[in-house]
Amino acid sequence: MPTTPPPTDAAIQYDPIYLTTDDVEDLVTFTGLSREECLTRLRYYSTAEHSTLWHKRQPNSTEDILGFYSSTDLYIWELMQWHASPARTPYWRALGWFTGEHPAAKSWSRILDFGCGVGTDALFLAGRGYEVTAVDVPGATLEFAKHRFKRRGLKATFIESTSPLPEPDEIYDAAVCFDVFEHLPEPMRAARALRDCLRQAGILLQQATFEDIGDHPCHLKSGVARYAGLRWHIHLAGLGFRAAGPMAYVKAGGLQAVVQRLRFILWRGTGLWLVAVPAD
Repeated sequence: MPTTPPPTDAAIQYDPIYLTTDDVEDLVTFTGLSREECLTRLRYYSTAEHSTLWHKRQPNSTEDILGFYSSTDLYIWELMQWHASPARTPYWRALGWFTGEHPAAKSWSRILDFGCGVGTDALFLAGRGYEVTAVDVPGATLEFAKHRFKRRGLKATFIESTSPLPEPDEIYDAAVCFDVFEHLPEPMRAARALRDCLRQAGILLQQATFEDIGDHPCHLKSGVARYAGLRWHIHLAGLGFRAAGPMAYVKAGGLQAVVQRLRFILWRGTGLWLVAVPAD
C-alpha cells in the first residue's frame, strides 16, 4: 500500500545516500509503489518496526523464528536502507578486498551466500563473474532477491532453506555470511557447517553482531550471552579459521589449523588470548 509522508521531525536511522537507480527500480517493479513512495519508505524506515513486530509475535522455537522471517516484508526495507547507508562501508571494503585478492578468474569462482537477504552482496559478486549460490528462508525477502537478479539479467542459484543451519552439498571457494549468525539458535554449528563446505584455504567473509541494546530482539539472547565481543572471533579460531583480511577468515590447514585450535584451548582454560606481535 502507498506510504504516508512522515512528519517533518521523523528520525532517519540510516540515510540511504548510496541508493542507485537500479536499487529504486528493483523496489518499484517489485512492490508496485511509486518511486517517491519507495524513497520515502526507505528514508524513514526504522528498526523499531521490526522490533515491535517481533515482540508482538514473540517467536521462541526455531520453527517460530523461521516463520517470522518468512512472513514479513520488513527486511526488504530494512536491508535496502542499510545496504545503501554509509554505515555499511566496512562490508563493501571486505567485498572489495576479496574480489581484489581472489578474483573469479583465478579459481575463486564458487561462492555460497548463506543468509543472502535481499541479494545485494550476491549481485555484487555475480556482476564480477562469480558463480553465486544464494540461500535464505522462503518469503518476500528472498523473492525480492530473485526479482532483482531477473530484472538485471544476472544469474545465481537460489536455494530456499527451511533450516537455521547451512546444508550445502557442494564444496565452495568462499562463503559469505553477513549479519546472520546472531539470528541463529546454534551459530557455532552453522559456522562449522560453512567451514566444512569450504575447500582448503577457502575464505569465509563474515560479520556477526552479538549485541542488542533493545532495537534488535532478533539477535538471540543465547548468542549474545555466549559470543559477545571478542569471543565470537575466538570461537572461529577454535574451528581452525585464521583472520586473513577485513571481515575475512581463511580455512587454515595443517599446522596453522592446529595452532588456531591450541590458542582456543588455552583461552578456554585460562582466559588468555594470544595474539601475534610484529617484530621491530
